[in-house]
Parts: sequence; C-alpha cells; structure tokens
Amino acid sequence: MNLKKVILLLFLTSSVQVFLQGQDIHYSQFLYSPHNLNPGMTGNFDGRYRVAFNHRQQWQSFINPYQTTSIGLDARDFLNLKNFGLGLNFFYDQVGTTNFKTLQFNIPVSYRIGITKDSVHSITLGAQAGLESQSLDGSQSTFGSQYNGNRYDGDLAGENVSGSSARNAVFAAGAVYNLDISRNLRFKAGVGIYNLNQPDIAFTNGATGTLERRFNYQAGATVYLSPVWFITPGIIHSNQGEFRETVFGTELNYEFDAAPYRYRALFLGAWNRNKDAAIADIGFYYNSWRVGFSYDVNYSQLETASANRGGWEVSVIYILRELLPKRSNYKYCPNFL
Repeated sequence: MNLKKVILLLFLTSSVQVFLQGQDIHYSQFLYSPHNLNPGMTGNFDGRYRVAFNHRQQWQSFINPYQTTSIGLDARDFLNLKNFGLGLNFFYDQVGTTNFKTLQFNIPVSYRIGITKDSVHSITLGAQAGLESQSLDGSQSTFGSQYNGNRYDGDLAGENVSGSSARNAVFAAGAVYNLDISRNLRFKAGVGIYNLNQPDIAFTNGATGTLERRFNYQAGATVYLSPVWFITPGIIHSNQGEFRETVFGTELNYEFDAAPYRYRALFLGAWNRNKDAAIADIGFYYNSWRVGFSYDVNYSQLETASANRGGWEVSVIYILRELLPKRSNYKYCPNFL
C-alpha cells in the first residue's frame, strides 16, 4: 500500500472534525431508519406505536471505526387524537482518531392531511426540535500543516483547539406524500430539511462555522408481484453543503405466512451508493418485527486503504399494531330471573 496515500487518509479521517463544516449521520438502510429520514415519517406507519433501532460501524479495517447508534419511538393518533403523531428519538455518533462524538435528542410531531375522502392520497407534515452536544479529544487531532511534503511531522505546529465541546438547539421539518391503494401497492415520497437554524460549530481558535442544512429527498414503495412475492424499492438523495449522496436499490421479499399475528417473510436486497459502495442486505419479518442486516463493499478512491471493506449495519423495527380493547364490566345476573 502506498504510504503517502495512507498518511493523507489518516489526515482526512482524524482532522475532518475541526473543519468549518460538519456532516450529519447517514444509514445504508435509510428506509428502515424513519426517525432520521424525515420528520414527516413520525406516526406515518400502519399501527399505533413503533420502535426503531439502528447501528452502523464503518472503516474498522484500517482506522478507529465510525460508529452510529440511534433509537426512536413514535405513535400514530397519539392519545387517540386522529392524524396526530408524536415521537422521541436520539442518536449517538463517534468518528475518527479524535473520538469526535455527537449526541442528539429530538422530539418530532406530525399531522396527516387527507387529500381524498377515501384516504388513498394524503400528506403528512412534520416538525422536530432537539438538542445536540458535540465533543472531541483535541490532543489526538492532526492537521495538514503538520505534513511536511513527505510524511507527518508531529513537531510542526497545528491548529489550536480552543474547546472540547459545543451544544446547540437543532430544528427540522419535512413533508411526505402517501399513496395507499391497497396492501398490494403503497408508495411514499417526501423531503426533509435538517439543521434549519444552521447552528454554529467551532473547535479551533479564530475559526467559526455552521452545521449546514441537510436536505433529504426520498421515495419508497411496496409492490406485490404475486400473492407471495413483493419488492420494496427505494431511493434517497441527500444534500448538505458540498456533500452529495444518492442511495438506491430494492429488496425482493417472500411471504411464508401473511396471516395477522403469524406473519413470516424473508428478504434479500441490493443497493448502491453513488461512486462509493455496493450494499447487500438480508433479513426477515416475524409477526410485528422486522430485522435487517447489511454490508457495504467500498469501491471509491479509498478502496486501496479499505481493501473494499466498508461498514456493516443492523436495523430493527417493532410495530404494535393494535392496543388491547377496553374490557367491559358486566354485572352477574342469575339465569333463573
């Protein structure tokens, strides 16, 4: 492996966090990370309550792994308020040799508006408010000014990291169009905007910067090809400052049992992240659970250092579709009266 390429790669991964711009988290299984996709996805599912867990680990083969974990909970028709959704979610992200950490808590709300009386067409509007905390270990930072043209030289002066943490309020909004023709054809498409207030982030003396707005444009569908086979195609395009990312693909699903409370299905999928990675995923549905596993095979310019190894990811979703009905109390009446 070319030593110069490795050194440059280490600079990129260890010092990127003290640049003037930041980049949000992302998942390969974006359709199954609804709480990080669009505030309009809050309460936007078939059921009453939903819990989602996602974990991603990347670049473990050649550097401190990038790790992201998120958990979200949301409700449809919260407190029996029709069309009103409410949620709570958080994520934790740690990247690079500086152990740059981000912790964010959010409360999203949504409201579903019917376009037609039969509920086939509707729009869900969402908004989200949260708090974000970021921190890093400045003693582990390296900078381009410490590269002498041939190698890294720790004796050369780098940037003066003035602080180790930053806290900000963050806001987001989004809208999702829903098409529910039948069980055999469902479609969602929307746009979500994160970091609406563009909070300040700065870890070096004399430098100021903002967390750029992130725009998510996503679409996904469920299309039955036969009584037991169906596909779940999807696409997302994210735009944040100078960063661009597009992921698209589909899953092929086979149903073993479609009966309520006995639902069983398996799926296998193939996806692509433009100019970066090919993604394969596999998983199953079991009653109210959906579990997916995916792996990214890197083919970008980093493949020399990564040996084509990207990151693995797991997603778990549980949906409580119905609450237990309220029990009616009856007085016992003797049958001889």
